[in-house]
Amino acid sequence: MLLESFEFLLTPTTPLARKYGFLYSSISLRHRYHRQKKNWIPHLKNCQEVFLETAQSLPQRKSVVVLGSAHLHEIPLHLLMDTFEQVTLVDVIHPLKHHLQSKRYSRLKLITMDLTQALDQLQSLNTLEDLESLAKKLAGEQIFHFEADLIVSANLMSQLALLPLDAVEKKIKRTLELSEKDSICTQFAETHLKNLKGCTGAKLIYSDREVIYRDKQGELMYTGHYDVNFANYKKLREWNWMLAPLKEASKDYSIEMKIEAYKG
Repeated sequence: MLLESFEFLLTPTTPLARKYGFLYSSISLRHRYHRQKKNWIPHLKNCQEVFLETAQSLPQRKSVVVLGSAHLHEIPLHLLMDTFEQVTLVDVIHPLKHHLQSKRYSRLKLITMDLTQALDQLQSLNTLEDLESLAKKLAGEQIFHFEADLIVSANLMSQLALLPLDAVEKKIKRTLELSEKDSICTQFAETHLKNLKGCTGAKLIYSDREVIYRDKQGELMYTGHYDVNFANYKKLREWNWMLAPLKEASKDYSIEMKIEAYKG
């Protein structure tokens, strides 16, 4: 607990990211990883194999950009730096260890960026309709542009709308239906994919396309779909990821994800 407190106090972050819980979520994710590492190993192995196969197919490996880098559980930093000359990590918050490593290694660059451009507008989201309007507005904007030999979108697409959804739920004082959340998540993911297409370099995307909820008896409760169009991308492989077994996220259900990897 003392270590977590120091981490919370010392990790560089923006006031908005701290206010809306990104720092808390980042620290929580690291602890979930350590609790569930055994369950996550097959998923992590797939991510790393896809990354290496894609990197080895490139004509050169001077630079890589990782969008939604977080703690780099899927592609460890040493693997990135062993494979590319220059590594750039992009996220709304970077763990303290990455800040320390960026000071040590000149080949490592951190970019602190809200890849949705929605963070500074959360205060104005009072209804689901407000969020739907914001999603439509963002769909027409150029939010980011990067140039690198390889640009990786790392299990990010379905996560982009979660904070805006949480903000709306707090305002309307009700839990949104899973189908309502899936619709918004899909819109944010499509905007991300559009911006990624405009970047210069090869693209590697791995993202959950389905989320599966099962009850205590293992019976299917709900399956959510993110129907994003991956036209002009080559599908590399797919696998299932046991994100949260029973009692990890809830005593009432487990959460499993279907992950798909694409190259563009």
